[in-house]
Amino acid sequence: MVLVTSVAFLVFSITAMAETLKVLVPRTSEEPDRNMYQLQLLNFILKKAGIKDYIIEETKQLYTQARIEKELKSGKIDLYWMGTSEKFERELIPIYYPIYRGLLGYRVFIIHKSSQKRFDKVRTLKDLQKFIGAQGIGWSDNTILEDAGLKQVQAKYENIFLLIEKRRVDYFSRGITEAHREVLARRNKYKNITVENKILLVYPFAMFFFVSPKNKELAQILNRGFDNAYRDGSFNRWFYSIPYIKNALRVIKGRRTIYIDNPLLSERVKNLPAYRWHNPE
Repeated sequence: MVLVTSVAFLVFSITAMAETLKVLVPRTSEEPDRNMYQLQLLNFILKKAGIKDYIIEETKQLYTQARIEKELKSGKIDLYWMGTSEKFERELIPIYYPIYRGLLGYRVFIIHKSSQKRFDKVRTLKDLQKFIGAQGIGWSDNTILEDAGLKQVQAKYENIFLLIEKRRVDYFSRGITEAHREVLARRNKYKNITVENKILLVYPFAMFFFVSPKNKELAQILNRGFDNAYRDGSFNRWFYSIPYIKNALRVIKGRRTIYIDNPLLSERVKNLPAYRWHNPE
């Protein structure tokens, strides 16, 4: 394990370790910015819960989501953020506050630059079904997309960009808060990947913090922090002030929208209060 010292927003305590909350999260990419938003949010929510002394650690090893799920169950790691499913909600402890306010259900595609002309012709779901996409191993998005007839190849997260670069697959469906940052972060490594500019794929989707069943105290702390942040209005002020969230919302405008269902939503998620979701109006 390694202390996350590379990002300045994390706060580390020098008080007695017995009084310090320790949270171990898995590292999933060599790209240091990939999980920056989630770590910023975790930092914000711990503070809103009144926690002053805490340490956030990342694992040295890179994890796939399938391994993350296993080690969350066993308590070897404390917390991670994932697209929800009934299985995850049943086996782990979900914190029922969508951390992107549902914006991860607004999807654009990372593609090879040479493929844009092919995507220009896409008007319907049937048209899109002719393409082959890729998603991470064990991601709940695979089930959602395949249920809509969209064939997906599963691969390790970092390898998907290489698959696009080599034109082994046609697209990588990403949330509007993710795609442009991911392409920009890899502009020197992969010269031919870009964000497709015509299509918006939309489905109901929530990413939650999921806590190990072995760490119920952390779950209580996070629920308290989110509740406090929504009660005093600070969550929305914080969320909509983030530059890349602002930029992501601009991406929605002018695109051809294709809607699909999400068969993974539990009744609990379907009935979450409206204030926890982004209102496109």
